[in-house]
Amino acid sequence: MTTPLDWRLVVPVKGGAGAKTRLHPPPGVAREDLALALATDCLTAVCSGMPSGRVLVVTSDERVRQVARRLGTVVVADPGAGLDAAVVAGRDHAVAGSPSTPVAVLLGDLPALEAGDLTSALGAAAAYPLAVVPDASGTGTVLLTARHGADLVPAFGDGSAARHEAAGHHRLELDLPRLRTDVDDDRALREARGLGVGPATAGVLAGSPDTLPPMQASVHTFDESTGAGSALLDDGREVHFSAAVFATSALRHLRVGQRLSVDLGTGTDIDRMWIVGIGDDQTIG
Repeated sequence: MTTPLDWRLVVPVKGGAGAKTRLHPPPGVAREDLALALATDCLTAVCSGMPSGRVLVVTSDERVRQVARRLGTVVVADPGAGLDAAVVAGRDHAVAGSPSTPVAVLLGDLPALEAGDLTSALGAAAAYPLAVVPDASGTGTVLLTARHGADLVPAFGDGSAARHEAAGHHRLELDLPRLRTDVDDDRALREARGLGVGPATAGVLAGSPDTLPPMQASVHTFDESTGAGSALLDDGREVHFSAAVFATSALRHLRVGQRLSVDLGTGTDIDRMWIVGIGDDQTIG
């Protein structure tokens, strides 16, 4: 059995203007700055729990590189072909000296992570040749491990936990919410802030409310027979709501163009919608 001290940990971080496009920061906060802060807090926690030189950050962003070097990590160039390709680049660098080197991959957007969470997860993963820790939703992947590093084959993206499990990774349902709360959207950021984020993220968001303002949208389509439909966010994206979401909204009818407040779930799905002042939990101040 391996121990946490044996692992080489690969952390892919996109960074730059194309990072975290599903986040809607508060007014005055640049999305790029928030994305960098999320990564900084994650990497700081990681480097507090890993021996020097055993963390490999895969990135093509100069600001992320600067943070990674300051923390003493090994920086690997991101080939620019997506998340899986970035992970492979980090894995190959990690096993260059020996294919049997234990390799773990951790997402770089865990701002509430603490060093002990990572140590606990790697200790649990060490019991299995291949292991996967799903995200809080149970569908994505936050940690992927292989005791024989060359055997690690990433399949990230929507539904990745099931793909990794089908490929032979033992699923670890660990009670480590700080490890399992990766921030891809506004709801996840609210959850991370509820757990307590690191100083970089807290600093960027200083002065903004703990609960970020809801997104605004306009009704785009509505099927009165089913209650399902879609809306256009103010940034132009089309998002969808199911009949079940409409049924729990306290709304009885929608018209095209009507303004809504919405919370997004996964991808382009609305998981809550309301009009201020309509519903038992709404007041007009």
